[in-house]
Amino acid sequence: MKILGVTGSMGMGKTTICSIFRNYGFLVFDADLTVHQLQSPKGKGLYHITQVFPKAVKDNVLDRQYLRKIIVQDRQNLKRLEQIILPLVAKERDKFIRLAQAKGHQWCILDVPLLFEKGIDQLCTKTLVVDAPMAIQKVRILKRGKITWEQAQAFIDSQWPNRLKCKKADIVIQTGLSKAHTFFQMKRLICQMQKGLL
Repeated sequence: MKILGVTGSMGMGKTTICSIFRNYGFLVFDADLTVHQLQSPKGKGLYHITQVFPKAVKDNVLDRQYLRKIIVQDRQNLKRLEQIILPLVAKERDKFIRLAQAKGHQWCILDVPLLFEKGIDQLCTKTLVVDAPMAIQKVRILKRGKITWEQAQAFIDSQWPNRLKCKKADIVIQTGLSKAHTFFQMKRLICQMQKGLL
């Protein structure tokens, strides 16, 4: 089985790209969703977060606003959080890969924001970066209404710049023009994957 690693900075359009893959029947591991599940009231990571950031958990619920605030105040807090969560995410990812292989899939997709930063690209047959101009990225992030640009910038700055990711990737999908253009690029890529040309 081949593995395609998908990455790109916040607001670049990874969610759109991965939903297209799902529509074509590909299994997609969503690292961000996995993090949310691990941090949920019944998640495996919540207890460990409470030990390191006691004020971040109230009534067995993670206060994401508080967590974002202390990450912006001190970038070391992001590293501490990653040390708790990333090993748990890795276990879930490995389980997903084994399941996809057991089901006989030709490809599986790993949607991982820190694909290159954490060396996860080494697990992948090919890597794909989703890219868009910064102005569009900012509009997309602010439109969600869940995070300020300052908070977003703290997360973006903790990752490789997208231009470096684009240089390292095997494939770059541009999402800054139109939905039709994005879909055209994806259809061509998926066709290559299905025909064994990638």
